Amino acid sequence: MPMKTIENKTYKNAGFFLRQRELARRRLWAIALTFLSHLIYHVVCTVTMLSSTLEEASFKHLSASETTRFLQSSLGSFLGKDNISWVLLTLPLAAMLAIEGFSWLHNRREVDFYESLPAPRGQRFFDICAGSFLYYVISYIFTLEIGLLIANGFGALSRPVLVEIMQTAVKTIAFFLAVYALGVLSTMLTGNVIVTCLAFIVLLFYEMEFRALIQGYCSEYFATWSSRPSPALKKSLFSPIEHYLDHTVSEAVPRLLALAVLFFLLSWICCRLRRNERAGSAVVFNPVQTVVRVAMSLMIGLFTGLLVSSIRTSRGLIVSVIWMLLFTVITACIMQIIYEYDFRALFHRPQEIIAAVVLALLFFSVFVFDLTGYDRFIPDPGKVSDAALICSNSPFDYSTEDGSQINAEDFGEQYMHLDNVEDVIAIASYGQEFTLKKDRMYDPYEENESGTADPIDPITSGEQSDQHTWRSYEEFDCLVVYHMKSGKIVSRKFRIPSTIDPAMMDHVVGTDQYREGAFNIYHDNAVRNMPENFLFECTNGKEETRTNLTAAQYETFRKAYIADLSSYSYTFARKNVPAARVMFSYDPLHDEDKQSAYAGLTVSYPVYPSFENTIRVLNDCNIWKEPLDYTILLRGNNDYNSLTPEEQKLYDYIDMSVFSAPFNIEGSYEAADNYD
Repeated sequence: MPMKTIENKTYKNAGFFLRQRELARRRLWAIALTFLSHLIYHVVCTVTMLSSTLEEASFKHLSASETTRFLQSSLGSFLGKDNISWVLLTLPLAAMLAIEGFSWLHNRREVDFYESLPAPRGQRFFDICAGSFLYYVISYIFTLEIGLLIANGFGALSRPVLVEIMQTAVKTIAFFLAVYALGVLSTMLTGNVIVTCLAFIVLLFYEMEFRALIQGYCSEYFATWSSRPSPALKKSLFSPIEHYLDHTVSEAVPRLLALAVLFFLLSWICCRLRRNERAGSAVVFNPVQTVVRVAMSLMIGLFTGLLVSSIRTSRGLIVSVIWMLLFTVITACIMQIIYEYDFRALFHRPQEIIAAVVLALLFFSVFVFDLTGYDRFIPDPGKVSDAALICSNSPFDYSTEDGSQINAEDFGEQYMHLDNVEDVIAIASYGQEFTLKKDRMYDPYEENESGTADPIDPITSGEQSDQHTWRSYEEFDCLVVYHMKSGKIVSRKFRIPSTIDPAMMDHVVGTDQYREGAFNIYHDNAVRNMPENFLFECTNGKEETRTNLTAAQYETFRKAYIADLSSYSYTFARKNVPAARVMFSYDPLHDEDKQSAYAGLTVSYPVYPSFENTIRVLNDCNIWKEPLDYTILLRGNNDYNSLTPEEQKLYDYIDMSVFSAPFNIEGSYEAADNYD
């Protein structure tokens, strides 16, 4: 797009807005596409969404005030923090404006022409970037204002919703700057549009994908991997997408702007160093070619090795290595062909292929042979502030004190703080040893002498080892979380067999600190603050009764349940099976549109036969049902055909999860012997 003089002035000496006007004439299609995209989303889609919301409100026969709240909630979701315009509009528009604005760099004729003009390279770089930013921001704000005026006509606009939309707009514009700067960097590094698009995708997702790949290897090869990665694997440094999604407005905007500054700086350096004769090349800098070739070959090779290892052939390790190296070499060869546009160049620069292969083998070895000592890690008790030991098999519903639904592991990590660190470490050491030995001995594709795939119990020794396999006793998945004095959080996951010394477990599970981190009753502000909004339910697995909860009922239940929990320990949990389950569920009648923060919230607790105080309260509230005969249920678990037709009918109907509890998954023979 050749530059002309502007009113007898050179482009260099023309003012900023005159230069932008001249640029805009040559970028009309990009400007039109940007404006039209925002117009469709902010105006057309907003009108359509609000009209649909009104029809739904009319169908539900909502009152005027309820309809207004419904409209405001829908508008907040569509244009506020939960909107999806960042992925539908901002990301593709940022890439399009970046690539289109600097596409002349890919054509040697246009590059020569631009370089012949008196305007300095820096001025052209600045003008194109500033113009792209103005095209996006002006169209975004202008169409958003139209959409908000229409929304106000529907009665959907309120001050809180408007504030949320404005905050989202600031965050989205910062996201645009970061992604656009990354697109400009991709353009500066490459020499044609196709490769630029590929480079943009690689730069945008490589960090996220590589971190996911590391976590995949951790999960596959570390026996005690907790699925809770270290901060180094959770924090994103260069990904605009993760900064946008994982942080609030006040956190995300500075991070995104910092990324934009970094990417613009790198783009400007590349622009200054870029040689005109490299226009049309795949990648214009030789060092970048090397880095990208090795990095992509490493990524593809490692991904292939992980994929094959997860399929698990009988010789999985050898096959994984072969496939990993094969795809590492193939990827390196393909990339060299792309670089040189010549199929005969596939083995050029063999040192890069060798480097990728060596790095892949080194990476693979770190996980296969646990060179970091991940599975062997046992902390120094003196360096641990407190710890948590969480039974992952807990089937109950938990919530935070602010009413957010949460799983058992996250609840324990947040609320369990055990001071007897040495007792926790003793259990964790035993569990990690058991898990490691079992994993080393168990090969699901190689049968033992008995013709089964079950290995010998790695903990049991002597004559018993000929009779016991790991399937002959229960195992419990446990998560240990160490809060280090340095501020670091370390976690490991392992399995504990039921053959563990009960006294060792009772030193931890039988403490008040454990119970406070394992049962929601100690952190029940969500229910305690507004009990009238919850239903009081109880089930014995066959029958379920419910009633509206009152504050007096809940306080009585709470005191009774905490009193009964004083007898809870590992030994108790092993020898007793829950007779019923109590649930507190948020009543949807208090929130028909399900817009409350508590909508869908449920908290549940096991009721053991010995919980006399709790059972008395449930009887007083007329929701207690007599327990089922658990011995019949246990026989059905092990030999369904031994049941009578009536017993089979009962067994098929009941909810067996009622009889599941931490350290006793759907009961056991040991518990059945003690069941009254």
